[in-house]
Amino acid sequence: MLEVIRKRLTLLFSGTFLLLLILILVGVYFTTARLLDQTELNQLKNISNRDVFERIEHGEDRLTPNPIYFQVLDETGEEQYSSLPDDLTEETVQRFVSSAQETEKVTVEDHHFLLYKRDTNEGSIVLLKETSATRDTLQRLIAVLSGIAVLSTLILMGLSYVLAGRAVQPVQQAFDRQRRFTSDASHELRTPLTILYSGIELLEAEPLSREGQTILDDLKAETTSMQLLVADLLLLARGGQAMTLQSVDFSTLVSKTAERFAHTLSNRTLRIEIEPNLLIKGDANQLTRLLMVFLENASVYSDGPIKVRLSKAPGEVQLTIADEGIGIAKSDQAKIFERFYRGDHARHGTGTGLGLAIASSIADAHNASIEVDSSPNEGTRFTIHFPH
Repeated sequence: MLEVIRKRLTLLFSGTFLLLLILILVGVYFTTARLLDQTELNQLKNISNRDVFERIEHGEDRLTPNPIYFQVLDETGEEQYSSLPDDLTEETVQRFVSSAQETEKVTVEDHHFLLYKRDTNEGSIVLLKETSATRDTLQRLIAVLSGIAVLSTLILMGLSYVLAGRAVQPVQQAFDRQRRFTSDASHELRTPLTILYSGIELLEAEPLSREGQTILDDLKAETTSMQLLVADLLLLARGGQAMTLQSVDFSTLVSKTAERFAHTLSNRTLRIEIEPNLLIKGDANQLTRLLMVFLENASVYSDGPIKVRLSKAPGEVQLTIADEGIGIAKSDQAKIFERFYRGDHARHGTGTGLGLAIASSIADAHNASIEVDSSPNEGTRFTIHFPH
């Protein structure tokens, strides 16, 4: 359980860091892109009319680093001078000139251009600059930022796993101490309870008054409840320990356990549907106890038939125990696997309140999950999903 908490803490730390890092890197990218775009636009804006005409006069139609192109139009829109790139069509420029935009970005055959239009007294000037190098720089920046994000996240995941391990270590130690205490106390209580129960059985053979016999019956019932509680506590204390999982013929185990349980039912029907030859990895004794918990619950809280079904589903084996009893309220369904928790109906019956907690512990040890489907006065269906 604590290993699961450790992994969740690691994912929480890493996920939070990755989210913040992505936000920062996205901000860096868009800020850089905006600065580069603004720099290129300012370069075009800073070119004066005199610069343009001087280039025309000296025949400098193209500037070789960071080529800047231009087109000069008179008041009627007729072209006076032009120095346009070969891969940019006249229609593209004319569409931009006739629009109300001052700037526009155009892509032609993997070449990127920034267009800027400025009106003058004599007409208008269209300036163009190829920005392909800037686009390539931004793409490389994306690759670098992505690499930084992945590398930083992996490093932080390792660091978070170590720190989370240290954080849960005191909890693990306290949990181990609690488990040892529960196990030791259960062992110590078993002997005096056994002696007490044996003494009560001996007293039953003695002649007693009716009141004395009633008191003796109450003592025997309470002693039996205590023995069950101690046995359940001992089982829970051992449940946190690692167990050896071996291949188990689950079909045979469920069939035999259900048939044995059917002999304890009086005037009740136990319907059994089991697919043959279903194997899972598990501990046979623990799996038997798991099934008995649900069968006992079904027999206590239902007077109708009980159904046991074992079937194969994609990637898993499903064990279902269903009854037609009093059901479980929606508000209780999230709590029924807690230790000593008993719903309103359960409080009026016998039991320790540990059965479903034991079942949940056994399921966790087998990497299985328990699904509950229940409605008051309609019945309850527990489905245990075992990996296969």
